[in-house]
Amino acid sequence: MRILLIFLSIVLVSCGSQNDTVVVDYVVETNPVSSTGDAADDPAIWVNELNPQQSLIFGTDKRKGIHVYKLDGSELGFSELGATNNVDVRVLNETLYIATSNRTTSTIDLWSINESDAYEFFNKYKDPFRALNSKSYEANMNVYGICLGLYNNELIALLTEEEGVALQFWNLTDEMLLNTINLIEDEINPPSSGNEAEGCVFDDENETFFVSREGNDGILKAFSTQNQTFIKVIDNRDGNITGDPEGVAVYKISDNEGFLIVSSQGDSTFNVYDRKYPYDFKYKFSVIDVADTDGLDIVNFEFSDQFKDGLMVVQDGYNTPNNQNFKIVSVTDIKKKILIPGLSN
Repeated sequence: MRILLIFLSIVLVSCGSQNDTVVVDYVVETNPVSSTGDAADDPAIWVNELNPQQSLIFGTDKRKGIHVYKLDGSELGFSELGATNNVDVRVLNETLYIATSNRTTSTIDLWSINESDAYEFFNKYKDPFRALNSKSYEANMNVYGICLGLYNNELIALLTEEEGVALQFWNLTDEMLLNTINLIEDEINPPSSGNEAEGCVFDDENETFFVSREGNDGILKAFSTQNQTFIKVIDNRDGNITGDPEGVAVYKISDNEGFLIVSSQGDSTFNVYDRKYPYDFKYKFSVIDVADTDGLDIVNFEFSDQFKDGLMVVQDGYNTPNNQNFKIVSVTDIKKKILIPGLSN
């Protein structure tokens, strides 16, 4: 399998495009998820600023629950919680919040813990999420993806609908649904089906959120956090996206500058866009031995010499012959090959 993926990566590079696809390797990988088949889905990185090497990765098994991993890929614990599809984290007022979209119960499930206690807690409990106090919020729709954000010093969330066009905008600090957005409201003659969104991310500082719409058109969109209005179609299958756009994450190089990273699932690559309007496409890259990626996360933080410029975690849709898992990539390795000011070494 690894030889095949290396060959495919070389083919991608040799074929080229407006900007050639570059190829990087991952550094380590996580233990496989519990379920067989298409099961691993979405990762989220918590940065332990006081002890960076004790940062954590949360990864969903969308058939069963949440895995907790160390940065070396080893598993600390697992909680069987139902079909937890996506996961995201935010820190607010020294509290770590972890949220998932639970397709079994059609809820947002939310846990919180004092950030200074987080590593010790997750290192201690093998079934950690059942040992934490949690809250659940009924969505009254079939839920799919979720992302967390911070706005006006409050915790907010975007929840997407499975096989539907609804985007629910929540204020979790006030525990209330604020708005329901029609994902395809801006589109002319959209397809009658296949319009759902899964991947999303908040850019807190720029007060923007990004949503990847699946289906026939494969559209990446930007919205305003302030009033939840549509800003722009950033890209689609007529441009630089092949198949479904899936995981979406923001790599920050300052408060407002940086890059948007998107999984282009159909060609097993990752698209790089400017973080700010008009969100220009910059480059594509692929990761050796990684294909058909769903969720991803990326953080700019000096964890160690190995991860000096941060790390990126991506779901691997195959990982043959084992169950699916997550691969951990050094951003430094990406920067060595991508010729983008601010991202290149």
